[in-house]
Amino acid sequence: MFFYKLKIFLLRIMGYDKPLRVAVLRYLTLKFKTFRPHYETILLEGVLEARKLGYKTVSVLELGVAGGNGIVALEKYKKKIEKITNIEINIYGFDSGGGLPETNNKYDLPFFWKTGDFKIDREKLEKIIDSKIFYGDIKYTVDDFIKIHPKNIIAIFCDLDFYTSTKSFLNQMSKLKQYLCPRVYFYFDDIFDSSHCIDDQNGELLAIQEFNNENINMKIGKSLSNSLDFRFPIGKDYLFLLHNFKHKDYNNYIGSLSGEDYLGVGNKKIRTKIFDI
Repeated sequence: MFFYKLKIFLLRIMGYDKPLRVAVLRYLTLKFKTFRPHYETILLEGVLEARKLGYKTVSVLELGVAGGNGIVALEKYKKKIEKITNIEINIYGFDSGGGLPETNNKYDLPFFWKTGDFKIDREKLEKIIDSKIFYGDIKYTVDDFIKIHPKNIIAIFCDLDFYTSTKSFLNQMSKLKQYLCPRVYFYFDDIFDSSHCIDDQNGELLAIQEFNNENINMKIGKSLSNSLDFRFPIGKDYLFLLHNFKHKDYNNYIGSLSGEDYLGVGNKKIRTKIFDI
């Protein structure tokens, strides 16, 4: 038994198609629950784009708060990013308050998720965070959220697990369009599992696909993985972008390179920044 387990372990190590440092970084996010470099970089990049557009205040949503580690991490990163960018960041959470509800919908993967999992400890969490959390079914809490008139949503971290819950939120994006930035980073936490039972025929990916089929003026896109992408450690496979095409600032220039800088004859160096803060 020992040698068989060793064989499987070695096969997995040798067959891993990414540098092992990626696995180490991923392990650290599991070991230390509020260590989320993907959250930090998504938040930072969203704020930097908002600053280019001239916004002074932005909003971030986490859908599915559960134990609260995500919001705790966001609040930690928020303090640093506000200080270096001079942009105000507001964080809002959404949670049913009672863990995963019962479901018989096959697209929710009831064979994979268990009713009652990820129940939130409201009293404990509210002692350690400042962010507002909207409790209840996402079908109704979006309306409560709109009443506070949030400003410039730059990022949405979606951890709703179910197809039906994700679909319910995406169906309400038209209500939120005036509060969204031209482009919104959208992080979907449950689009892959190592058992390969989550795919584009169920769960969040199916909800995204249907959203795109049903909407013209908003689309959720997935960029190709590329060696040029150094800004989003570990989380880029889960990262999408919501295009709010009708936004008044959608076409406003936010680039950092001019054609002269990049292509000018005789230029020995390209004037660009690896750390664009």
